[in-house]
Amino acid sequence: MLVGLVGNALAAPIGASGIAVPVHDFGQECQDPRYPALAGPWIVGCGPSGRVDRALSLESGRELRLPASLSAPALADGLVLSVGLEAAIIRLEESGARQLDLPLVFSASSAPPATNGTLAAMLSEGRASVWTLEDRSRPLYDARPAAWFPPALSTTHLAWVQDAGEDLEDIWGLDLRSDRPRPIPLALGPSSQRHVVGSGHFLAWVEPEAIVLLETDSGERTRIPARTGFSAPPSLWEGVVCWEERPTHPPHEEGDGVDILCSDRLRADGPGHQRWPSRFGPWLLYRQDGELWLRTAP
Repeated sequence: MLVGLVGNALAAPIGASGIAVPVHDFGQECQDPRYPALAGPWIVGCGPSGRVDRALSLESGRELRLPASLSAPALADGLVLSVGLEAAIIRLEESGARQLDLPLVFSASSAPPATNGTLAAMLSEGRASVWTLEDRSRPLYDARPAAWFPPALSTTHLAWVQDAGEDLEDIWGLDLRSDRPRPIPLALGPSSQRHVVGSGHFLAWVEPEAIVLLETDSGERTRIPARTGFSAPPSLWEGVVCWEERPTHPPHEEGDGVDILCSDRLRADGPGHQRWPSRFGPWLLYRQDGELWLRTAP
């Protein structure tokens, strides 16, 4: 099913190189604070119900309605994927949003799924699974996934936040290059590691006072000092990671708001709080005191 365009008579590209602009008149507040977010050159957001049901093209300014209303889908470049009772795989195109004729997964999950456009992954009680979008079978692997945190995919690995007990979390994963993948620890305590994300050949996650970037082909790790906390996840595009940076000085002083920093030096700062980063290519989507903004790299 192809769902048509909405209000596109005066559509125009959104944003301009080197500046930040508010994104006006697109959707309403989402029930899940992880949205709105980028799915490639698309902002995916919510309608009056607070569920994900629309997309806005950054390249043309055209707005689409999705053929389904979803609570917490996975997003990839031009793709929206959901599992469980609201299972759907939707392609975003300038001509409309199209439900793809691919196998759907109706099993319940313990967190939103993940997809990179080729693979999909989900977590359930005691299990992690990963499959190609064309597959009708899903191998299951032993896991103890922590609730709420979605899995992450690179081109070679599946990763998830593992419940380590005593209110602690670790990062575990599977090397998908193996004929018989086995769950292995990627990052262990003594403190918690959370919010694992994936893009291209990279995974990233949050540790106390740092973001860890893992190049999964070589195994090389980069530890980026960051005062990000565990509230919102970082956003990863290829090897570029963006995160919320919290101030170290007391509240109510000048510059005491939360800012967004990126490893390629793109940033969103200024009065108030800049939160919930979502990065793809030159675009950084975020919320400034509840209002949606888009910054475009020079």
